[in-house]
Amino acid sequence: MKKIFFSIFSFLLILTVIAIFYLSTFGYETNRFNDTITKIIKQNDKNIDINFEKVKISLEIKNLSIFVKLTKPKLYYFETLIPLQSLKADINLFSLFSNKNSIKQIIVHTKYINFKSIKPIIARLKPGNFKTILLNNVNDSKFKINSELKFDDNLKVKENSSFSGDVKETLVNIKNKYSVKDISFDFVYNDKLLNMTNVKAKLEDLEIFESQINYNHNNDEHKIDGKISGLIDSYGNNIEKIFSLVGINVENFSFISFKGTASTSFDLQLDETLAVKKRKFISSFTVDELKANLKNKISSEFLTEDIKNIHIKDTIINLDQEKKKTLTKITSLIKITDEFFKLDILKKEPPNSTSFSIEGKSPIKIPIINYSFKTGKSFLKGQYVARKDKGIFFPSIKYEINKDTFEIKNLALSKDFDLINFKKAEVITKFDGNTNNNFTILNSGKNKILIRGTTFDSKLLAKKFSKKNKNNFLKNISSGIEVDFDKILTDTDFPLKKFRLIGNIKKGKFEKISGKSEFLEGKYLDISLKKENNSNFKILEIHSDVARPLLNSYKFFDGLNQGNLIYESKFDDKNSTAILKVNDFKLIEAPAFAKLLTLADFQGLTDTLKGEGISFDTLVIKYTTDPKIMKIQEIFMIGPSISILIDGYVEQESGLVSLRGTLVPAKTLNTLLSKIPLVGTILIGKKDGEGLFGVSFKIKGLPNELKTTVNPVKTLTPRFITRALEALKKQQIK
Repeated sequence: MKKIFFSIFSFLLILTVIAIFYLSTFGYETNRFNDTITKIIKQNDKNIDINFEKVKISLEIKNLSIFVKLTKPKLYYFETLIPLQSLKADINLFSLFSNKNSIKQIIVHTKYINFKSIKPIIARLKPGNFKTILLNNVNDSKFKINSELKFDDNLKVKENSSFSGDVKETLVNIKNKYSVKDISFDFVYNDKLLNMTNVKAKLEDLEIFESQINYNHNNDEHKIDGKISGLIDSYGNNIEKIFSLVGINVENFSFISFKGTASTSFDLQLDETLAVKKRKFISSFTVDELKANLKNKISSEFLTEDIKNIHIKDTIINLDQEKKKTLTKITSLIKITDEFFKLDILKKEPPNSTSFSIEGKSPIKIPIINYSFKTGKSFLKGQYVARKDKGIFFPSIKYEINKDTFEIKNLALSKDFDLINFKKAEVITKFDGNTNNNFTILNSGKNKILIRGTTFDSKLLAKKFSKKNKNNFLKNISSGIEVDFDKILTDTDFPLKKFRLIGNIKKGKFEKISGKSEFLEGKYLDISLKKENNSNFKILEIHSDVARPLLNSYKFFDGLNQGNLIYESKFDDKNSTAILKVNDFKLIEAPAFAKLLTLADFQGLTDTLKGEGISFDTLVIKYTTDPKIMKIQEIFMIGPSISILIDGYVEQESGLVSLRGTLVPAKTLNTLLSKIPLVGTILIGKKDGEGLFGVSFKIKGLPNELKTTVNPVKTLTPRFITRALEALKKQQIK
């Protein structure tokens, strides 16, 4: 009996071992459990449908688990097919003999899923930013998921379930303007932690590589950290798209090439709505080369030459940002003329303070003091702070080249770069080895600006103030002013000495001036400006015993020598009337006048002009101006050799000149004046040719394209005769 029992037990044991070996090695396939498995899955999620041919059962002795693998599974979620590679369940062996849930985990490996095919599933998700981004910005993608879904006793998915896989061939649209292509990465998600590695992407010619992003969702917070590395090697129009993506306006640039790299480490904390709560960035950018031409060149009275292109190289930008603090360091070589200059910037936020230094050849010029950079290496350094009103405050700016020095303290500018305030400015410059500027401007804080120094170069000052400037840089300044210079250089051989001026400035414009200076012993300059009572008009008067220093900068007065000057003007912000009188002067080698004499065939006068010059008793210019036109009512010149009367206009915007006039030699004019009682005879003449007095002329065109025409005249206008008689009477009185 025992022998039979032992034989049966041995047989069953061997059979069990064989069964265990077979199940653990080969498994057992059947379709008997299809309905049961489908029912269990439906209990967990009613939106899931699954079809499969058979069930393959295998045994894992180590964990005392039964693995149930579905062959050729087809999974549908919300009636959308999810292509599966494999699907198997891990069933606890002992749980089969109890009422507890026997499914420990379900392992699912998908094939590559096309993003477009699952959009209906995404559309059913709860509203949120992530859903919006997926539906509106992701155009295409393929991804594969390997998941391990772990279940509790109630068949609920545990939080320690894990997902892994990879994403490839992804296309994301940003703002319907930019396309990020070839996005790919590997990912692992476990216990609310998502790790993305081997992140790659392309944005135009910007390539992202060897990047990593980590995401953690804990309670009501989202945390994102990682590192992104990229390189750029771009040409032409694609560069513009890259700059515009980060909000940099580059409309005026026509890019040639851009090469560089970038690396950013970041740590972000977001709230439930994905709004940023905390942030930390550590970034490093290098620009190996950036070349661009300017579509519209940059021209300025403060540049020695126009800026037509820009070349940047060997640039390093380091950015460290945490919470509300940002530290930025920039080192760069920049070329806008024919040589590179070095730029260093250190910016701290807060307090929105930036230190800067520039070293190298600089294209700076300052016309108001006749300064222009020539040779040598310049150094510009300073610091500025961004103000709450969007203005800028410079505690200090210092510019040095050779022995030239410019230094400004406590300079405040508005957001439109208009002057708000300053404390002190010092200027020392040399020209051809001689000091041409040495002065200090001090804002005393007592509603008074003091300008004092040994030397001031005013050679270009007249040209500067003769140009219309719609921008009033000083419009925020209202103060008294005192000027005291030992010497003012002019563009003639007559410097001003002991120049003294007092006055008042209101909103950047002089309201009152009283000034006096000395040319030579017994030769003086007097200037006065006062406001007319009960009106917005101001009256300017200038009396100068030497005319040339005040007129030499104007092309019309080329060749004017000797003489004294009286100028009177009444003006407001739009209109003006003025009279300029110059007495007892000579014209020597005056180009415009010489051309007129040549065309008039006055050879003798032309020769005199080239030699000792032509003398004149009086020059009177009367004119009015408004925003559109300068109307020249009269330019009258009379002298021993010749007399001229001109009128016309000059357009303010285009500069178009239109003048007409009459030129009469003195011999003819004297004969005319001696026959005044015989007016009819004079104007008509008794015989052929007897009425020929001189020439009429016209000058018309743009400033550099003036055309002059000359015609003989046989009669003179009554106006010319009247002006000649007035001048003759004044000479007789003298």
